[in-house]
Amino acid sequence: MDLDTEMDKLAELIALRAQRKMGVKPQLAVVGSAKQPDSKQAQTGAAAEAQKPGRMDYLYRESHFRMIRHIRRRWGCSMQVIIDQACFGLAGIEQLPDEQLIQLHKDLERAQECMRDGVSFEDAGLLKNRYG
Repeated sequence: MDLDTEMDKLAELIALRAQRKMGVKPQLAVVGSAKQPDSKQAQTGAAAEAQKPGRMDYLYRESHFRMIRHIRRRWGCSMQVIIDQACFGLAGIEQLPDEQLIQLHKDLERAQECMRDGVSFEDAGLLKNRYG
């Protein structure tokens, strides 16, 4: 295992522990019962649950966290400004609601394009004025 992988795992563990201490409880879901519905009903039920607005499961959230951290490591401190802006008033990205987490990921992908094309974040509209 390389150092980056180990550091990512450690960061995830620390974030999860901080969430528990801050009172954020894991959400549990019933995954099976004594009577199993037919497979078509189960598939449509699972698809409907996954498509509910504002409800992202644990794996999708963790995937967004990993990609955000990867972009931050790849491009350096310039990306941290966008992350800090999105997390203003929060302890970190783990506390972002689903919609804001997705928006941060989109903003960082757009910021990558700006870095490649030599466009400033201000010109791209990625930096917002909090006090103006």
